[in-house]
Amino acid sequence: MTVVASAADRVRLGRSIAARLAASRNADAAFLAGSSVVGLGSATSDIDIYLVGSSVEEERQQLFADTIRVDVQHLSLDTLESLVDRALGAGLRSDHPGGALSDRETALAVRLRTGDIVTDSGALAALRQRLAEHPLRLSRRVMNNWILAAFFAAEDCLGLRQSDSPLELEPAAFAGRRALMCAGKALAAACGDLYFGEKWVWRQLSRNGPDGFPFAEFQRLLRDDPLAVDPQAGLTALTSFAQTCLIATATLGWQGIDVSRWPAWRAESGPLRRSPVFFPRAYDDMVTLVQPGGRHFRLPPDAALVWGLCHGRSARAVTEYAQQLAKESPTYAGLTEERCRSLRTELRDAGLLTGPGAQQGAM
Repeated sequence: MTVVASAADRVRLGRSIAARLAASRNADAAFLAGSSVVGLGSATSDIDIYLVGSSVEEERQQLFADTIRVDVQHLSLDTLESLVDRALGAGLRSDHPGGALSDRETALAVRLRTGDIVTDSGALAALRQRLAEHPLRLSRRVMNNWILAAFFAAEDCLGLRQSDSPLELEPAAFAGRRALMCAGKALAAACGDLYFGEKWVWRQLSRNGPDGFPFAEFQRLLRDDPLAVDPQAGLTALTSFAQTCLIATATLGWQGIDVSRWPAWRAESGPLRRSPVFFPRAYDDMVTLVQPGGRHFRLPPDAALVWGLCHGRSARAVTEYAQQLAKESPTYAGLTEERCRSLRTELRDAGLLTGPGAQQGAM
């Protein structure tokens, strides 16, 4: 019996099987993908093989190599070319959100980008090169997927926690944890770790998360019972941290800025605070802030950044951080002191900021 003890072993086995299958079935190309290929696999992870041809009949098969499951998918080259065209095509705009890839298509695009090519006539390398030349296009699609998933989970959490029935606090806790987990996946994508599987979020953030990210706090919130002491405070802690991860993703990550530049992951003691009931959605042209079941606001990217920075800070600190980040991208270059002051006033008047500093709107 063959013992496959490590991710490297599984990759070697997968390459051997893929080469034999490609030769026996006259495939033009073959590549491996999945958790083991990107250094995330476990002892029971399966092997994913993609056989690509110009005129293959698309189908899935499941094989076993001893105890290792091998999933084989046959894809036409036309399918992959169309996928890359759409991944790099029309952007994610707030006024025309159509054309987005499905979750499965986005995952396949990531697998093509990060997979291990075993045999190739040159077509796969050309498609991967196209994706590599525009890295932000694909990463934005992955970020968008997890931002939306986190929003819907936060929406469930906020709705369930308002119920008079104590039985609905349990699903509220489940939804709150999922909101934070999905927000962590969005943040991992903002850091360039695009792998799609949810269960690997801890490994992804531990290896590629932003410098200074409170990983232990992220672990604790997902592990501890938020209902044990003060249920409302426990649920708020989950959605608040999720909101921070999401706005850092929707601003710095979306613009291709190193998310390690995010100034603080925990709320500080200053007067300016974001409203806790709004969550961001990112588009190429703007960021929308959406209150589940309520209002939504369309913000230019620099206004969204200022809102995100209002996390227990003084107005002066928000301006200083904004002006530091203005040097990182032309998108934020206009964040002068006057612009920051004007944005804080508009955010305050819209009810998007809370606290005495928001009411005063002063420097």
